Amino acid sequence: MKKLLLALLVLALAATGGWADVMAKDVILVGTESTYPPYEFRDEKNNLKGFDIELMEAIAAKIGKKIEWVDMPFDSLIPSLLAKKIDIVAAGMSATEERAKKVAFSENYEISISAFIVKADNDSMKVLGDMKGKTVAVQLGTVQETYSQSIPGVTVKSFQKFDDCVREVILGRVDATLMDTPVAKSYVEHKDFTGKIKIAFEQEITGSGKALAMNLGETAFITAVNAALADLEKSGELGKMKEQWFK
Repeated sequence: MKKLLLALLVLALAATGGWADVMAKDVILVGTESTYPPYEFRDEKNNLKGFDIELMEAIAAKIGKKIEWVDMPFDSLIPSLLAKKIDIVAAGMSATEERAKKVAFSENYEISISAFIVKADNDSMKVLGDMKGKTVAVQLGTVQETYSQSIPGVTVKSFQKFDDCVREVILGRVDATLMDTPVAKSYVEHKDFTGKIKIAFEQEITGSGKALAMNLGETAFITAVNAALADLEKSGELGKMKEQWFK
């Protein structure tokens, strides 16, 4: 009977993606979406770079873990976390109340507002009221998608990646795209888009800060991550990362 119960327990754990304690693992699986500079992006050699990448590597070092990065569409990150295909999300994610019903968030590590990007020669959008009748491109599963859907008179088109949203603006298939201001600045200054797009105006869309997402039951892991974040803040390392990536 004991052997049967043990076998059933093992099967149950396998069905939910493995043992619950991430802190027992040597390598943690970190989910991200690599088209969101300066939070995360790929360089010319296809290496992951960015603020979240550096932050997560620093946290992993402090808690004695190695990292395996898992790059996937943004709207797949929380479902993959819940299915235990990844252990943590580091993807410039806003810690909203709605998301917090499903996942546990670390302490906020950064707060930013959002910005509308338009074609460089478009001066028709300067305040939110100007968006009526316009079409806005957004990334699937983001707070920008949710916010844009709430703007009266706006048509929303959703895409897997933010660089697709930017190209839709350049091609004239949408009027604007909405993203975090640091990301908007990165795209405007990128060599592929210089002179083609600009920031029309900034908009506060949520009071939520950026945070790392984990499964609700991973108490020890959540505590360790928050302790590492506090150490990085106290030592000044977190501030240096922000100075480097959010210029």
